[in-house]
Amino acid sequence: MAQRVAIVILSWNGWKDTLQCLQSIYRNTYDAFRVVLVDNGSSDESIAKFREYCRGGVEIGSSVISSGTQARQRHLLEITRNNAEASSGSIKTAAGSLSKDDLVLITNELNYGFSEGCNIGMRFSLSVLDVDYILLLNNDTTVASDFLDELVKVGDSDKRIGILGPKILYYDYCGRNDVIWFAGGVIEPWREKFFSHIGGAEIDTGQFDSGGDTEWSSGAAILIKKELAKTALLNPVYKFGMEDVEYCLKARKLGYRVVYVPSAKIWHKGGVSWRKLGRRVGRDMTSHFYLLRENSTSVVYLWHVALFFAILLPKWAVIYYGEGGDKKTMRAFLEDMRRLLGYMIRSSVNR
Repeated sequence: MAQRVAIVILSWNGWKDTLQCLQSIYRNTYDAFRVVLVDNGSSDESIAKFREYCRGGVEIGSSVISSGTQARQRHLLEITRNNAEASSGSIKTAAGSLSKDDLVLITNELNYGFSEGCNIGMRFSLSVLDVDYILLLNNDTTVASDFLDELVKVGDSDKRIGILGPKILYYDYCGRNDVIWFAGGVIEPWREKFFSHIGGAEIDTGQFDSGGDTEWSSGAAILIKKELAKTALLNPVYKFGMEDVEYCLKARKLGYRVVYVPSAKIWHKGGVSWRKLGRRVGRDMTSHFYLLRENSTSVVYLWHVALFFAILLPKWAVIYYGEGGDKKTMRAFLEDMRRLLGYMIRSSVNR
């Protein structure tokens, strides 16, 4: 019997990307999956478009899947966050009648941030759908038709594996879709970013086709075994970014392997949510220092504090004020700095 997979997708004011993602998922050759779409308090027409999509009324096209593909009718189970968390018997019965071609839509009344938004979908999947794996998938991705087969095959090969990640390619890198975005991750405590992608911006010629253990895997697409998910969810402190690094570190401390699977491929647009927020630097610095404080030594943390004030702050000020030049970007920069300095002061008192 095939392992059951819940595909949890978080969407916020991005229905066009989400529908392209859904269309690629429904073309997957793996049979035993259900899709759980969590709308994270969107203020645009997302909910109406998701309903229309399930009625077969939206055309979907992308550079990876065939353009102009007419969506077919799908059964839609739409529930509020409160009802999803309650997991009543009637909801379990309704969810049990769904097929892989249908859709569960959980509507959050507000934006809970990336981590907690995903956690809402994960808790529902564990309590209602009775799955063996949970796949967290960014809504600005499209997937290869066999990517889930490849991930599950490797996951089933070793019970010690807790997390699996595919090879991630850029959706559009100067007109190409064969350029690597992520081929495994490394942790380097003394470097500026602390963690980084392997293979970033390299043309994929098979140079990263040797799978195996990796230090962390990107949350853009991450397959999690239920045993790990029942033990730990994403840390809700992280609103957007770095939750994946900490989660992989936690999994490894618990004795699980984190594995890169190059035969599984997806394409990622990347940076969409950051652009919506008016941010030119794709990193939340408060989360960055929280990650360091909670997952490294005092020496490493203080090194990064010094690095920030000596090098990064001047560089980012130039990026925000010089390249941005607009009020939204300036407000985002000042708010980021306010939050970061507040966190540094609090953490220095409590350390």
